[in-house]
Amino acid sequence: MVPGMENMNIYIPDWAGVTELSLGSSWRAVWVNRRELPEGAPLLYGYAVVVCEDKGYVTRPAGDVRWAAAEGAVNADERPEAFVKRIALEQTGAQGGKSFVAGFLEVKATSHNPDFPAGFAAVRPVYLHVAAKMQDIGKASGYERRRLPLNEFAAALRKAYPELHEGITAPVDHYLVMKAKGTL
Repeated sequence: MVPGMENMNIYIPDWAGVTELSLGSSWRAVWVNRRELPEGAPLLYGYAVVVCEDKGYVTRPAGDVRWAAAEGAVNADERPEAFVKRIALEQTGAQGGKSFVAGFLEVKATSHNPDFPAGFAAVRPVYLHVAAKMQDIGKASGYERRRLPLNEFAAALRKAYPELHEGITAPVDHYLVMKAKGTL
């Protein structure tokens, strides 16, 4: 071991024998089906699958054609829970409620990534956010939203994220299981 290396805080994902996903040309990813985020892993971006009263909410920047989950960059020093509440409110109008980690993507930068060195590792969490209530987001938000029955919601998420279908629809499954068990 190199002297001084034992104190470095570097996140190294475990990718032995897995299928990599392409997130554009800048990132490669692996879906990890765990309910807790790894300690010390950098969070740069994340997703919130928003549900309220048995309906799912997709969103898009105003005028865009692609409906998707609430998603965005995590602000510097922003806690994951605060990030989820912020993007859920900004992009869908979700107020209050509970958030659950449904899993995460372990991502590595490729040599085509203009912002990070090749091999840089980070985590992109996928959250289920069960909102207490929904409010109007208004035109000033810069987003549009749609409320869908859960089956159409899951189909819209699969269409928006064809490579991430397992991970992006996992929160819908978690919601249905928790609701059936009465643990929401």
